[in-house]
Amino acid sequence: MLINALCEYADLKEKSDSTQEGWANQAVNYCIVLSPDGKIESIGKLIGAPSYRFDKKGNKIPFFKPKEILFPKRTQKPGIDSNYIEHRANYIFGLNFDKASGKFTPDDKTDKARKSHQAFVKHELEFTDGLDSPMSKAYRSFIENWVPENETENPELMKIGSNYNGSYFAFALEERGNFINDDPQLKERYESIAKAADQDSDTDTAVCGILGKKLPIARLHDKVKFPNGQSSGSQLVSMNDTAFESYGKTQSYNSNVSELAMKKYTSMLKFLLEDKNHHILIDKMTVIFFAMKKNDSPECKAWLDLAGGGAGDEASVDGTKESDINAAEKHIKSGIVPYIPENTDENVTFYIAGFTPNGPRICQKFIYKDSFGNIIKNMRRHQEDMRIKQDSTHQIYFSSIKRELVPPKKGGKQNSDSRDIPPPLMAGIMLAAFNGTKYPDGMLATVIERIKVDSDDDKNHFIKLNDTRAGIIKACLNRKHKREVITMSWNTENKNPAYLCGGLFAIYEKIQRDCAQGTLNTTIKDAYFSAACSRPLSVFPKLATLSVYHLRKLDEKANIYYSRLLQELTDGLDGTYPKTLSLDDQGCFIVGYYQMNSKLYTSNKTDEKEN
Repeated sequence: MLINALCEYADLKEKSDSTQEGWANQAVNYCIVLSPDGKIESIGKLIGAPSYRFDKKGNKIPFFKPKEILFPKRTQKPGIDSNYIEHRANYIFGLNFDKASGKFTPDDKTDKARKSHQAFVKHELEFTDGLDSPMSKAYRSFIENWVPENETENPELMKIGSNYNGSYFAFALEERGNFINDDPQLKERYESIAKAADQDSDTDTAVCGILGKKLPIARLHDKVKFPNGQSSGSQLVSMNDTAFESYGKTQSYNSNVSELAMKKYTSMLKFLLEDKNHHILIDKMTVIFFAMKKNDSPECKAWLDLAGGGAGDEASVDGTKESDINAAEKHIKSGIVPYIPENTDENVTFYIAGFTPNGPRICQKFIYKDSFGNIIKNMRRHQEDMRIKQDSTHQIYFSSIKRELVPPKKGGKQNSDSRDIPPPLMAGIMLAAFNGTKYPDGMLATVIERIKVDSDDDKNHFIKLNDTRAGIIKACLNRKHKREVITMSWNTENKNPAYLCGGLFAIYEKIQRDCAQGTLNTTIKDAYFSAACSRPLSVFPKLATLSVYHLRKLDEKANIYYSRLLQELTDGLDGTYPKTLSLDDQGCFIVGYYQMNSKLYTSNKTDEKEN
């Protein structure tokens, strides 16, 4: 379904024909300007399209992307293999930049820089043999005369310094706009080689499983630069083991995807992964999304804001205006979330798919397809189910949910051993939100475990239990039982013993705090919360005895107030505490504690204002 959708999307966007056959767009950081005799006159930075990113505080930081230039399509072969008209630094210069010493050197552990440059020299001298255009002559002269060992202190490379590693280069003759890729002789030579190679290939012809036409089948699918994946790129479709072969077909001939369909879907996948308005990262999962229309920017930006992709950008290429941003801010302040721009199409088909890298492979974790209107309706319900307070207008993004399911900081540092949640769990959470169905049981179990194990930190108060964690429990329980088990505030009509025990625990803790008047180092929450949440009978008789002692130290008004609250809840329990609590009941206990705690402190603030 995904490949078929990407091909349809490519036809709508007209992206599949945007580049010539055998050529591909390559982001280039620097331009090497050559003299006619092949010497480097300068190396200048190339500036492409303007863009922006957000820092941790949400501030917008503008920056310029590298310039995109058409290059001969990069080789897919593993190991050292030079491209036609090379753009990689190791191949061109045969040098590494050592950050520790701040110097260039041809040395490395595997001698990769030297071997890469040698392959480049051999390959490109053969490629340009017999060409006599000024550009090709200058290019050949550079290749023949450049000796890496003699250029470790080249002044132009020294200007680049640490930016050298990971940068890509293009050649030009005397002026930066006259790129080697535009030289007619070099282009003609490369295209004739590419055409001959295509004619000599043993490509099978069969009915394409995507386009339904008899076409040449792709033997290898193009690699895609994937977040957290291999630097050389990853493939969505690949058969790299005989175990995957069948019916005598090898490699990707098994997939029956034509070269044409492969070009379409890979070009679209690259586009979606490069465009900030068409993907987000949640942990190690990359989520792409698109609407089946030529200009899907309104729908994608609306969903991006829902999923936690950031605010609008009045300078962005999709035409979002500052007035639209102001309208969104006004809408959100009114308490109605999320805001959906008026220029979106509710009937258009919308796709969302999640992927994780696995070595050279891209693993699809889920794909979801529905009308944009239905997705927005279900996402609104998701936000409403996650909301734990009536006056709360902030959205709970998927990244916020993920953050609450992993261990907190310990000793001032992030606990890196288990900072990731399993991709299937995150995929299940997202699909439940998209479909409006029950959340995975693992979501409830994980958040309860975190609440029981984590502890409050002075530098990060309420890390143990906060609005988001309480909202997650509320959403899980209400959807699981298909009714409102948990309301948005303390519910006097809720007689669930676990819920009442949670409320009791909050009252006992408040009494202890009022009695100590801020001098406590450890509260009953620190000592007994986890046990009370799992085994109330083992803890509550002790807490009841402690409360009698603490109540004696309070003034008469406070004593009467708390005694009345305790009596109301203990009457609901009929004087008996549950021996153990199931997972669902533990969730009820936690929300009961949270809501009673909110009620007590809200009441306390109201009393202070009245006095």
